[in-house]
Amino acid sequence: MNISDQKVYNVDILNIDIKDNIFLNGIKNIKGEIVFYYDYDEKLKIEYELTGIMICPNSLTLKDVEVPFEIYDDLFVVFKQNEDGFYLIDGMDFNDFVAYIISPEAPISVEKNNETMYHSGDGWSIYSEQSYKDATKDRIDPRLAKLLEYKEED
Repeated sequence: MNISDQKVYNVDILNIDIKDNIFLNGIKNIKGEIVFYYDYDEKLKIEYELTGIMICPNSLTLKDVEVPFEIYDDLFVVFKQNEDGFYLIDGMDFNDFVAYIISPEAPISVEKNNETMYHSGDGWSIYSEQSYKDATKDRIDPRLAKLLEYKEED
């Protein structure tokens, strides 16, 4: 990527498959802009504004969940310099570069908001906090049950 003054790249990518990332399975509908330029200190900067949808595994079921994203940043970038100009990584294509920018933004844990089915097994179950509160609101701690029998005498 030879950069003499400023390069602007419009991003419109339909789909990028991600491998070897436990938090991100893919990215789709990526739109935005990536700009390479020199600042006043003659340091090369990258500025980007991207939107799209991350495909992340659900924390409980590992099924794909679509998570919309919108990221913006501007950073200094370290490049390898030779007589032709500055380069990112030799042989890196543009889709890999876009995935490289978006990957750190992937959430660590994702749960589908409208998921109503919770898992259960032999002697255990996962249920919502509200269900737990409803089930335990009338329960009396057995250690304190004797206090209910106490009547104050005059």
